[in-house]
Amino acid sequence: MKLTTVPAEQIGNKQNGNELEFKHAGFPPENITNEAGYPAQQQWMHAAELNQNVEANSPQWNFSCAACPALELKLCTGATKKAESEANLSADTSLLASSVHTIPARRTICHPKEWSEFIPIICHGWAVSSVTLPDGRRQILSFLLPGDIVSTACLLEPMSGRAAEAVTEVTCRKFKRSDLKDFLFKHPNQLEKLSRIWIEERAQADQLALDLGRRSADERIARLILNLAERLAKRGMMDGQAMEFPLRQRHIADATGLTPVHVSKVLGEFQRAGLIEISSRSLTIIDVTELRRAADWR
Repeated sequence: MKLTTVPAEQIGNKQNGNELEFKHAGFPPENITNEAGYPAQQQWMHAAELNQNVEANSPQWNFSCAACPALELKLCTGATKKAESEANLSADTSLLASSVHTIPARRTICHPKEWSEFIPIICHGWAVSSVTLPDGRRQILSFLLPGDIVSTACLLEPMSGRAAEAVTEVTCRKFKRSDLKDFLFKHPNQLEKLSRIWIEERAQADQLALDLGRRSADERIARLILNLAERLAKRGMMDGQAMEFPLRQRHIADATGLTPVHVSKVLGEFQRAGLIEISSRSLTIIDVTELRRAADWR
């Protein structure tokens, strides 16, 4: 079945606050939360200690540690002995003190102009990093998965310059910036590992500019799906070709520069063409070859 390709210039100006979202059958309903309640829970602990709310062998912690820079930099041994042995950490590994925070879905993790002395790293759950215009229009810069630093700017600056919001309930670990700087002065060889994080974020920014400026609607959405699948696979969070997919159409719209209605149309075409299947909070890639072709994935 041939997919309908819509040039970027035809959809660039369709963001309209009055346009209604078409509810795709595969998407879960919005989670309703009480904005007045649900204060962010905080638990202070040493980085080697385990969050008491999570079992030691819980898969979510294994996933969290799999691609976490804090584990690679030997700042945190993670929650399980398995993670420790896989990283070949010695018994005298230096660990930094950290705090663990649980943020309910749809609540803010950090504000763009919030002054903070901490560097937050996602341990469990999904979040978005974004910038917002004065009129409320938002551009999602990246989807934050377990192991992601909320913003690499936090490594050097007290303000991230972007907002971070939880999509699902998020657990994050925060390290003090001054402690990290002291650690890097003592272990300068770790700077190379941090530089890879900066390079990866820059590459993502370049691809986002290319997607928004030159790619069609179906190319943007197909690339987003493939990129998420690739990142989740590195974290051991794929079940074959199926993955957790808690995103709403508005998340995809804000990440691709489209409207929710347009997102629904493209996703519907992908499903009718047998490329993907969306059900509840999961997405399965059925025909990866055709999806890569639709994404111009090379």
